[in-house]
Amino acid sequence: MIQYATVEEMRAWATTLIASLAPDFVIGPADNPYLRRWWVIPRNTGCNVYLHEILRSDDDRALHDHPWANTSMLLDGRYVEHTPEGSALREAGWIGSRQAEDAHRLEILPGERAVSLFMTGPKLREWGFLCPKGWVHWRDFTGGENGELVGRGCGEA
Repeated sequence: MIQYATVEEMRAWATTLIASLAPDFVIGPADNPYLRRWWVIPRNTGCNVYLHEILRSDDDRALHDHPWANTSMLLDGRYVEHTPEGSALREAGWIGSRQAEDAHRLEILPGERAVSLFMTGPKLREWGFLCPKGWVHWRDFTGGENGELVGRGCGEA
């Protein structure tokens, strides 16, 4: 018989993992990280499962896409997801899938954070940001090796 975990059980698992292990990867500066990532399974080229603790909102200058198709399951907290079609509040228990080209931006509400299980397929493409004059590669948009600096964005600076 297959037994499924509830959102509450998965939240408890995530809370324990976050409290007991250093993240495998951190995006953003050490004194103000954007995202902390744990690898739930060893990283590979076919399918990855990450636990994400999202501590602050995505850069609000543009929506971004991803290098792989992906599915998110929000385990704790909430955020507003902005897409070309509009904005929606996502709360714990929400599950959403995206194609690699699907653009979005996450807005963490003031004083909050969000924890999600983030699953990817194989890498299909480079990723970047949808700017008014066209798509911009992430290395050109952000600053620093891991996005720890504010980069040139869409060229507005």
